[in-house]
Amino acid sequence: MGVLSSMYVATSGLNAMGTDMSVIGNNITNLNTVGFKQGRAVFANVYGQTMTGRSNTVNTSQPGSGVYVDAIQQEFTQGSVQASTNALDLAIQGNGFLTVRSKDGQKFYTRNGELALDKTGRIVDTSNRALQGYMNKNGKIQPILSDIRVPQTTVPPKATQNVFSRINLDAGMTEKLKEGREFEKSSNIFDSLGIQHLLTYKFIPTSVAGQWAFQATMDGASLTKGGGSISYPPLGRKTPKTLKGMVGLIQFDGNGIVKSVNYGGSPLKRDANGVVHALYQTTLADKAATPVSFDVVIPTKGQTIRPNRINGVTQQVLQLTQFNAPSSTIEETQDGHKSGDLNNLAISRDGKIVGSFSNGVQKVLGVVSIASFNNPGGLASVGGNAYIESIASGVPNFGRPGQGGRGALLSNSLELSTTDLGRQMVDMITAERGYQASASIIATDNTILNTLLTRIG
Repeated sequence: MGVLSSMYVATSGLNAMGTDMSVIGNNITNLNTVGFKQGRAVFANVYGQTMTGRSNTVNTSQPGSGVYVDAIQQEFTQGSVQASTNALDLAIQGNGFLTVRSKDGQKFYTRNGELALDKTGRIVDTSNRALQGYMNKNGKIQPILSDIRVPQTTVPPKATQNVFSRINLDAGMTEKLKEGREFEKSSNIFDSLGIQHLLTYKFIPTSVAGQWAFQATMDGASLTKGGGSISYPPLGRKTPKTLKGMVGLIQFDGNGIVKSVNYGGSPLKRDANGVVHALYQTTLADKAATPVSFDVVIPTKGQTIRPNRINGVTQQVLQLTQFNAPSSTIEETQDGHKSGDLNNLAISRDGKIVGSFSNGVQKVLGVVSIASFNNPGGLASVGGNAYIESIASGVPNFGRPGQGGRGALLSNSLELSTTDLGRQMVDMITAERGYQASASIIATDNTILNTLLTRIG
């Protein structure tokens, strides 16, 4: 190998070190770029020519022909996560990429979760590309990938279909035949117009051990169908008292569990589980379609109550006990609500976008998709913190966060750049020294050539 060949070898070093400096500079300048993954230049030696001459059976004679940058690899390691004040900001903890779609339909993949709503309700990135996921349609999450939109509509009212009350009635009122007060509890329920009504129950201890009478009313509305009549001996009185309407007599056993219920002749039905339902109907002054019908259930020991799915019927389940403790409502739930407007968004770790409405309702609006690749290092960078698939990366595999090896989502969070500034400074010094040394080789070769030409001349 001659002096001129040596100069070309050194030139390859200049080119390689210059490329390395470009990679290092790109890493450093993207120190504050959200979701950025630092790269590194991978060097490889140029095929070394074999020198001819005396045979050497021990080692080959290959002085080498220089160096080149074989690849620039992106290091897809997990970046640090920083909290933010935007609920739509997302960071992926683990493997995978957010998928965004441009207006022309092309899909891009990114770890930058700086997101916001556009004027049409789409969740978009800073380049106005729409976040992809699975939307909720008619209560079901669709399997087809699409733009995620947040509906800016009002949630319609829902008539109450199920009311559940768990109540303890004080055993001291009947077991010891004390002069007891009535216990009253009320539930707010909604009709089909979203108008709130007050459903009130009065529980009255009788002079019979373990027995209580009850009467229910709603906003003072009169019954148009159903209803019964009961008579019971009041505590401390000899004359029986009679109640009419939504009424009943409850008998508890010695363990404080409901033994039997007498609904005083109200229309009854028995379901497939053997549970007795008392049926009533009222007229509402606001002319709402529902609720107008009541289905009162007081289960006895071991009975299972199924939720009511019939529109226009409000099922009231009274889970009663009689223990020696003050009468109180222990638990109360109902599933109706008035109309409401969207006032908050939240995204869970498994990608569910949950909308909170002014009426207290929470609704899953959609699910964010995560794309995974067999070889993420093969993705092609297109700038703007985004990548596109390539032959080297393979096709994307879409799915929900936390499934199939995909990472979880962190809302109100952003993944920071993975640039290690300390390492980059060391690499920069190394590249600079390599460049300087390669230039020194050229300078030395030039001196040798000058000496040769001077001596010949």
